Amino acid sequence: MENKNFEYTGWKINGFVALILILAAIVGAIFMIIKGAEAESAAWGLPLILGGAFVLLIAILSCKGFMLLEPNEARVLTFFGEYRGSFYNTGFWWVNFLMSAKNISLRARNLNAEPIKVNDKQGNPILIGLVLVWKIREEEIYKAVFDIDTPVATGEVTVTASSRMRVLENFVSVQSDAALRQV
Repeated sequence: MENKNFEYTGWKINGFVALILILAAIVGAIFMIIKGAEAESAAWGLPLILGGAFVLLIAILSCKGFMLLEPNEARVLTFFGEYRGSFYNTGFWWVNFLMSAKNISLRARNLNAEPIKVNDKQGNPILIGLVLVWKIREEEIYKAVFDIDTPVATGEVTVTASSRMRVLENFVSVQSDAALRQV
C-alpha cells in the first residue's frame, strides 16, 4: 500500500509575526473606515469605508489560521477537502485560514484489554490478557486520519481531537483483540 503522507511545505509564518500583521490590518481598517466617514465627498468616503470593511473582514477571518502545536502533536491540513500535508513543527504558527486542520496526537497510549478465555490444544481453558502500548508514527498520520472510519461516518456532527482519538483507540482495541485470539 502506497504511503500518501508527506510534510506540509506550503506557506506558513510564525504566529507572533502574523498576530502583529493582523492587528496592524485591523487598526488600519478602522482608520480607513473613520477617515471614510469623515470625508466630505462620497467619491472619497465610500471607497475608504468599503476598503476598510473588506480589510477588517479579511483580518478577522485570518485569525482562523492560527495553530498551536505542542510536542508529539500534529495537524493534518486539507484545503477544501484536498490533503495538503501533515504539519509537525511545534510552536505557534499561522497558515492559510482557508485550510482546515485536523488534530492528531502522536503520544504513546496504553490499551489494557480484558482477559479472554480460550482453549489450548487439549481443550483446557486459559485466560489470556493483553497490555499494549501504541502510538501513531509520523509517517502513518495520513492512514490514521483518512483510512480509518471517522466520527463523521458514524454520525457525529462535530469532530474533535478527542473523538478522533477515541475512534483510533477503538480501532486498535478491535485489532489487538483479533490478534490476541489468533495467537
